Amino acid sequence: MPDPEQAQSIHQMVETDALAIGRAVLGRDPTSEEADALKSIFHAAAQALKEGLIQRLARHVQAERKEETLEEFFEDQVKAD
Repeated sequence: MPDPEQAQSIHQMVETDALAIGRAVLGRDPTSEEADALKSIFHAAAQALKEGLIQRLARHVQAERKEETLEEFFEDQVKAD
């Protein structure tokens, strides 16, 4: 278990890196909602890594993304009841 200083350092890294990646991807500062979402994702990833669940999290995210892509592809072709 990390000591409180190390945990704070990781927290600060996550916060800083999430905003930096957001800026790099978007070409602007992320909105507060985007920034909060990125920070939440990064914190979840850090926790999953620490607990040995990072591959499980990655598979879950990839499956969700694939499902969204399929839904978007069939959106105009499938009628919901």
